[in-house]
Amino acid sequence: MQNKKIYTIVNIVTAFAVTMFFSCQSTSKNDLGDLVIEDAPIAEGYEINLKYTDSGRLTAILKTSKILDYSNKSFVYHEFPEGIVLDIIDKEGKVSVVTSDYAISYQQTGLIDMRGNVDIRTADSTHLQAKQLYWDQNINWIFTDQPYKSYLPDGTINEADGFDANQDFTILNSRINDGVMFIEE
Repeated sequence: MQNKKIYTIVNIVTAFAVTMFFSCQSTSKNDLGDLVIEDAPIAEGYEINLKYTDSGRLTAILKTSKILDYSNKSFVYHEFPEGIVLDIIDKEGKVSVVTSDYAISYQQTGLIDMRGNVDIRTADSTHLQAKQLYWDQNINWIFTDQPYKSYLPDGTINEADGFDANQDFTILNSRINDGVMFIEE
């Protein structure tokens, strides 16, 4: 009888210990794992030099010291937290250069958001400076609602709060302008 009581007590203690072992696993590891999967980039790259081609022709060169790849998100994007230098090469081989302190590129919409000291120098010597600039790659259109300043090859200087233009600046719609323009008599 004494052995049966000891056997029953040992079984109850063992069952209780096993239940506690399986039910008391740490949730912090799972929470951290979910956090890493959800908020962290799937990849990071350093000292990147990407070359874009179209039908065998070099069309652009993107240089950045750091890229964060968020292709693990439902709305895929790439972040350039340390800025970009983008050389755009036209069909004649002329190069326009775009720089910014920060950029983010949304793959599904083709929109690139550039922020902080955005500077564009086109092959024809047009120079544009802005705080923020959006570039819609799908329709080759550039726009901003932020203040900007442009310097055209003929000496024209334009300051305004927002504009939109095609990629080669042959069409430019500016809002609320101040500037200097040279007109032949």
